[in-house]
Amino acid sequence: MNKIKKVALGILMAGLAFGFSAFTTVKKRNVLIYYKVDTTYPSATDPRGYMYYEGDMCASGGNTCSAQWDIGTHVPPVGDGEPLPTTGVTFQTGSVYSGHVDL
Repeated sequence: MNKIKKVALGILMAGLAFGFSAFTTVKKRNVLIYYKVDTTYPSATDPRGYMYYEGDMCASGGNTCSAQWDIGTHVPPVGDGEPLPTTGVTFQTGSVYSGHVDL
């Protein structure tokens, strides 16, 4: 009977360890702010026309200055002026900042 208790306790401990690890695993997301520099594509949810800039480029007046995008598995931009990939990206609802880009 002592052996059965040890096996049961071992299985219980393994289950608890696995269960707690599910809550400590962090999914890495690549959510970045991109600026709408080309208004040929006026929709905020259209990835065309967005470029990455490290600093704040927004000025007042206008509909869409910037929005947050999850770039998924794409490599994050390393410099200013890199365009947002047009596929494999996800628009973050509620992240649009109104205004226009002041270059």
